[in-house]
Parts: sequence; C-alpha cells; structure tokens
Amino acid sequence: MKINIIYIKGFFFPCAICFVSNLSLYATQDSSSTEQSSQHRSVKFSTSIITATPTTTTYKSGSKLNKTMLDSTPSGNGDITSILKIIPNVQFDNAQLKSSTPGEIDPANISISGGLFYQNNFQLDGFNMNNDLDPNGGATNGPNALRSGRSQGLAVDTSLLESIQVQDSNISAAYGGFTGGVVEANVRKPRADKGGLFGWHGGVSYQFTSSDLTQYFIDESQETNFITSSNENYQPNFTKHLIRANLEGYATQNLGIITSFSTTRSFIPLKGYSLDIGTEANATREQHRYIDNYYIKTHYNPSEKLTLEASLAYMPQDNTYYNNVAKHSFYSMKSGGIQSGLKALYDSNIGLWSNTLSYSFMQNSRESEKNYFMSWYYSQGDKDWAGTNSRSPRASEGGYGDMEQIQNTLNYKSNMNFESLDLWKSEHTLNIGFEANYTHAYRNRKNPYYSFGNPTELKNKPCGTDSMFDFATCSNTQTQGDGKTPNAPWQGQYFNQVTESKSGEIALDNLAYGIYAEDSILLDLEQIGKIQTRLGLRLDGDTYMQKHTLAPRFSLNYTAPWEEYKSELIFGANRYYGRNLLSYRLYELVANNTQSYSRNDSHSSWTPTTTTDGKSSYDFQRLNVPYSDELMGGIMQNLGLFNLSAKYIYRHGQDEVMQKSIKQNKSSITTWTNDGESQSHIITLSLQNTKPLEIYGVKNHILFAFDYTKVARSYNLYSPDDAYLNNDDIIYDGVQIKYKDRPAENFARPFTLRLSTTHTFKLWRTRWLFNNFFRYRGGYDAMVLLNKGAAGHNPNSTLKQYGKMHFDGAFSWDMRLGFEMNVWRGNIVFVNFDIYNMLNTRNKAALSGTNGAMIPGIPSSASVAVYEIGRQFWIQGGYKF
Repeated sequence: MKINIIYIKGFFFPCAICFVSNLSLYATQDSSSTEQSSQHRSVKFSTSIITATPTTTTYKSGSKLNKTMLDSTPSGNGDITSILKIIPNVQFDNAQLKSSTPGEIDPANISISGGLFYQNNFQLDGFNMNNDLDPNGGATNGPNALRSGRSQGLAVDTSLLESIQVQDSNISAAYGGFTGGVVEANVRKPRADKGGLFGWHGGVSYQFTSSDLTQYFIDESQETNFITSSNENYQPNFTKHLIRANLEGYATQNLGIITSFSTTRSFIPLKGYSLDIGTEANATREQHRYIDNYYIKTHYNPSEKLTLEASLAYMPQDNTYYNNVAKHSFYSMKSGGIQSGLKALYDSNIGLWSNTLSYSFMQNSRESEKNYFMSWYYSQGDKDWAGTNSRSPRASEGGYGDMEQIQNTLNYKSNMNFESLDLWKSEHTLNIGFEANYTHAYRNRKNPYYSFGNPTELKNKPCGTDSMFDFATCSNTQTQGDGKTPNAPWQGQYFNQVTESKSGEIALDNLAYGIYAEDSILLDLEQIGKIQTRLGLRLDGDTYMQKHTLAPRFSLNYTAPWEEYKSELIFGANRYYGRNLLSYRLYELVANNTQSYSRNDSHSSWTPTTTTDGKSSYDFQRLNVPYSDELMGGIMQNLGLFNLSAKYIYRHGQDEVMQKSIKQNKSSITTWTNDGESQSHIITLSLQNTKPLEIYGVKNHILFAFDYTKVARSYNLYSPDDAYLNNDDIIYDGVQIKYKDRPAENFARPFTLRLSTTHTFKLWRTRWLFNNFFRYRGGYDAMVLLNKGAAGHNPNSTLKQYGKMHFDGAFSWDMRLGFEMNVWRGNIVFVNFDIYNMLNTRNKAALSGTNGAMIPGIPSSASVAVYEIGRQFWIQGGYKF
C-alpha cells in the first residue's frame, strides 16, 4: 500500500420535550410570526417531540442543526459532536484532527462557552446519556489504570437523528448538571405518509475510507517512527467501513415504529513489536475500533390527548489495543451501553403534563487476553518471539487482567407546563418539574493479576510441575540469562517470585434530585414593543457530595414594535451547577491489596510470603459542586432574506475541581480540591438566510458564523499541578507573571470563522447536492518549558521559565457532492462523495500532556507540533424507499 507523506521539518429534565427552538440552521422560518405564537403551546401528537414555547429562539439560547443540514454535511465517522464544528461557540481539542491517528472513531470532545469538555449535558431523545465514570482519565493501561472513557456515554450515529440542538447560554432551569452546555440529539419520528413500501420507509447504505484515500502530514523527525509504527499513536495504515440500515412506518393508524442499525468498523494493522529480534519481531498485529448502534422506538396515540413512547438503544463500543513489547497482550476497552426509556405526555385542560422513566447501563471496562505479566530472558527456540538486541535480551508476555467499571442509572422526571394566565397586560406561563436520579457505580477486578519478578537460573534439574499456575513459569531452554557470564549460559530459567493483586469489587451509590419552577411572562407594551422574561429557580441535591445548590435563571427579550425588519434585544443572568465525577470516589476506594508468593526451586510449591493491605494513592474528600455564573447580552435583527444575530457571553467558573498532589512519607497522594477557577469571554456572530435563495432552479442556503473566545483557567485539566496552587511567579515569553495567568492550553482557539453553503437542484428524476464548509481557526500560542541554555532562557533569573510556541491559523475546506435518482416510485439510489481538507492545507496543532496524551520524555508543560490530516476522501452509496 502506498503511503502519502508530506515531510515537515523541525445531566436534568430534558426540555427537548417541552422547549424546541424555531431556529434551525438552514431551516425555513417565518420571522414575522415567531413572537406572536411564542407564548402559546401547540401540541402535535404525531411527533415525538412536543413543541412548546420556543424559548431557545426567544432568548438566543443556542443553535440547532435540522435533518436537512445533517444530511447535507460531510459526516465522517457519523458522531454527533464532530458535526458541531458548523456551530459557533463549540471548541474542539487542539489535536482532534491530528494526521498520525486517522483510524480512530471516538466521538470528539467539545467545550461549550469555555466549559470543561466533561461538564456538558448530553441527551438522546430527551434521556440523559452522560458518562461520569472517568471521562477525564488518562491514556495509559496498567494493573489499576484504565484508559479513560468519554463524557458522551453513547456514540450515536447522526443518521438516526432528526436534529441536534446545542444550548450555550440563557438555558432554562429545567436543565441541570452542567457548566458548559446542553447537547440534545433528537431521534426522528416515523414517517406517516403512504409512500414507500405499503407505507413503510427504509434504506441501507455503505461508506468507506482508508489510508489510501488519505493524505498524511508527518513531521520529518517522526518519519521512521510513523512508517514502522507498532502502537496506536501512529497509524500509517487503516480502513474504515460504515454500514447503516433503517425501517420505519405505522403498524396501525396510531402506532408508529422506527428501527435503525449502524456499525462503524476501523481496522488498524501495525508492526507487532517495537523490538529488534525474534521470530515474530516483524509480524503484523491488527487493532480494531467498533461502534454499533441498535435502536427501536414506538410512538402510540391512544387518544387525542395522550401520547406514549417507548425506546430501546444498545450502543456498544469495542476498541482493541496491545502491548508492543509483549505477546498475548491484547486487551479490549468496552464502552457505551444500553439506554431504555418510557414517555407519557398528557394534554389536560390545565396544561401539558410530561413524564419520563429511563434506565441506562454504561461502562468503561477492560477485557485482557491474559491476567499475568512476565518478562523472560530471550532463548532461541522457546522464548524467542521478540526481544531487544542486547547482551541480555528479554521476551515478555501477558496483560493486566479484566476490569469492569459500570454505571447503572435509573431516572424519573415529571414536568407540568401550565396553560397561560392573563394578568392585566401580561401573560404568565408557569412551568414546574422535578426529577429523581439513582446511580449505582462499581469497579470490579474480575480475576487476580499476577506480576512475576525476574527469572532465576535453572540449575541441576529440569522444570517440575507448577503447583499454582496452569501456564508455563519455567523453561528448560538454554539462555544467556542476565548476561553476566556470556561464556557460561544458563541451562534454563524459572520464576521464583510473584505478586498477586487480588480480585474484588468496590461500589458507590448516589441519589440525586432536583426541582425547578419557571414563570415566562409576556408583557405587551403595544406601540412600545413587547417584553418577554423568564424567571426560574432550580434546587438540586445528592447523597454523593451531600450538598444542596440553588441556581437562579433569568432571561429577558425585548422586541421592537415594528414587524418588518424585526429587532430584538436579549439579556440573561444565570447560574449553572455542574456534576462531580464518580471517579473521584472510585479512585480512592481502589486499594492495592496484594499477596506475594515465592518458591525455592521449580519443583517446590509456591508459599505465601508477604500480604499487603495497600492503600489507594488517592484521597477523597467531599467537594463543593462546581458552578458557573453567566452574564449574556445579544441582538437579533431580521434583514429580510437574512437573519443576523450576535451575542456576548461571560462565564465565571468557581469551585472547579482540580487535582493536588500531597507528599506523605516517601509516597505521594492525589486528592481533589475546589481551588479551580476560570473566566471565559465569548462573542458570537451569525448570518443566515430565512428561506432558500432560488436562482435558476438552484436552491441556496448560506450560513456565516464567527466566534471569539478568551479563556483563562487556573488548573491543569489532566494531572496534579501544584504550581497552580502555589501560584508562584514564572517567566513567560520574557515577562514575569503569576503561574495562574498562563494561557489556556486547550479547547481555546482565539477565534473561528465559518462559512457553510448548500446548493441543491433537481433534474428529471435526479437530485443534486453541493455542500461546502469553509473554516478558519485563528492562530494561538502554546507554552513550552525552557531549559537552561535554551534560546530565550534568562540565565540571571532563578524562576521557572517558559517560552512561547506560536501555531499559525488553520484553514480547511470540506465538501460533499451528492447525487440521488428516483429509479421507480420513490425507490431511490444515492451516492455521496465527501472530501475533507479539499486544498490539502498543512495545518499545525499543539499536542502535550494537557491534551490527555502520553508523550514519553515530554513534560506536561511542554508542547510538540503535530499536523492535522490532509486531504481525505470518503465514498458512500445506498438505497432508500
């Protein structure tokens, strides 16, 4: 296979049920009637989402991608966060698109309004899908260490969805458990028309890309590491396959059903070992990444006033890895899980009463090929699969055993949206609700793990029968052993010491509860205009941290009296409380309880020697709940064919959780504190047409968006950094500053310009689509540690010194060319060609420990340059009816 390389130097109630925005990117909108209906609930039971007060539009709460946009935009891996790059005020990991790992399929981590990427509230069709097990862990695998999961607990494929809505400011009191934003993925409703096959509709498609269709940009210094890669950090070869199928319709007049299946498969072949010699040293081993989506939902209207829904989603993910210095070392990281839910919506004479009951199972677990690790001395004809070319080469084998990490959640929510009440010249709409959420989380080492010491020389007699293990712990084959006597090789080797990490389970339970109330007031000032306000209050509590929080919410909209070219001013002052991750407690409960064994020779029985009731290296203390105070101001202006909107958001994050390292005797203990703080300033501007612009039969949709972001954060997201707590003086770029004043390292591009254009036209039985997405992300500076003698280092200062590494702005142009043909009575075949980075632009980004990445030999304060992926082609073909 040809490798194309360019070398370069050097959480709560899901208001999706009650509040749905009228603002849909690329959706037709009658701007003159929006506010006239804004305080009157309209119920349409043929839909799965009940449309009520469109407060997300009224108070400029965020943006929404409708199905048209989802279907028109290059979808890549098909995850719901990657497509959010179209929306302003959504920031991504600096290294999300790095060219060295294009075979990965994990949903992208995102930051909204300067919040932490694991402090967003993700919802699927109104049901919570947050993973609080360990979304902010590391990338290492060890006896007690697991690769971290992701905050978005289920990897949902966008083909299932009707829309995605992101709320980033002026968010209703019906939502809790976030300090970033709310992301709502809404499943589409079954189609009720009589088309398709006997009134049923469905489809199937296949999508593909590979390393042959990808242009890599690799730093010249990493060329050899890339081409001969034996670990997942460099992926010179990969193939990706996406298969999707769905079927939907009405079994009876009032019973609708939608079913969907999708699977994403990525295969990553790599060099089997990083070692020099051995029979398998140059063999290939293949890692894989699998994401499956199985989904079914029923929608039933037994009467005009009652709607019932039931849904079941099974969305597992399976990623395999291996240790590149050991055989039998494959392990699989299991994530995702199950979500099931029931909804009942009753339109009574006093208002709309909504109830939901859901259960979810999520995991971040490891299944290992073996539950032991041993490192033999290399021996020809026996322990010779792979080793280092040295005087005493080693040949290692084994893994770290199975580890379960499970989150079970049962949730009930009830919301009452009352009919409007007129008082004098004002109209009041009261909305109240409550919820209860029970979580049982546990971590379970399913089998003991055995770590063997160094091999010992086998003398005088051959190997005997092992009294404890059913795998080999002794070898009769000659070896150089420890290499101390090269002219007198060992006649064999065996292990006489082993340490057992005992199996066991730790668990915690948490009962969280919340109540809220809101009054939406419409005040008609006639010739002066209209004022709409929403006064809300939310109370939350739980048994985990045993804290209660009270979050006030206030939003205001003033609409000018003129109908044509309508003008609106928006203001908000809100407080949002986040979540404390379950991992804070689970880490502390992990005690390294071990039992050591030894034997005198290979014929002797193993006997216990030392028992250690080890303590965890983590210390948990009850924490305050982190929160963020928000001030927001904005304007919306109708310009005829276009809508212009702009807003400013200020967030002040307080009591944010940071790690702290404490020295105890000769060891270190990691704990958490509420000493973290952040400030974010965000400006967003967007312009889009209100209806299609038709020119010579071509319908054109245009969206321009700009955001400016300035984030300052007083802590490292990924690891203990006592320098933040001490807040010592440092030298940065030649200027003395406080350590906390250093720039944010990630999710903080200073500005982004976006332009998305979609053009469609019909010709005979065909429909053509041409979509372009242009994005320019502003350049930024990364902080690097300056060692003595480095350029820019001041020899006269005793302070720690840091330099500035500048990363230029990044431009990209993504494109979709789509074609579909109605071959017979609504039976349609279609093809999509997606091209990412059309111009093959070379974009540089910073990778460091602050990305959560492990970079051997590089301190967390340092950054290294990586390059984003070059031009990449995706091909999709399918059939639908």
